[in-house]
Amino acid sequence: MGKHIEQTELTRQSIVEAFWLLAKDEAATKITASAVASKAGVNRSTFYEYFPDMDGLTGYIETKLIEEIKNLIADLYIKYNLNCSHRDLAKALVPYYERLTILLKRDSDRKFLFKVQQEAVELFTTVTENPDPMLEYEIAYLVAAFTGLLLYWQDTGRKIDEESFTELFHTLSIKGLAAQCTNAEMED
Repeated sequence: MGKHIEQTELTRQSIVEAFWLLAKDEAATKITASAVASKAGVNRSTFYEYFPDMDGLTGYIETKLIEEIKNLIADLYIKYNLNCSHRDLAKALVPYYERLTILLKRDSDRKFLFKVQQEAVELFTTVTENPDPMLEYEIAYLVAAFTGLLLYWQDTGRKIDEESFTELFHTLSIKGLAAQCTNAEMED
């Protein structure tokens, strides 16, 4: 029975990886179950044994990605004794930038963004001893700001490198736009 469970998980993972490979080359909304199955090396009927449709697959992928990111953030906050900076957080998220962008671009109804915001709020209010009621809105704002900036950065061809993007997010989230504009003027 253990081999069957292991094979099931390998097949599920190959379907997920096939989605990610296809999503690098075309819009996630245009990917079909047939294309995913073909790329994964399975029959279309096998795809449907694991996922009811493409929304089921992307829902599964979104949930798994959010879990991974939540675990990463929780580990960071433990490592930094609840004093993790936005800079450290953005640096830790670098490996997730491409996948987040793919899912956010697919998210015309903003359900994925809302899920990310809810999970972030839940995580941060859980690790904070006496959460201020405003924390929920602050976290939702930071998630929306980060994802909006990430999408713009990706859509405009990454005109700045990852380190500059990380610093920009850090400065904007901590000091605001006025501070960023002042920094830019000082560099000129």
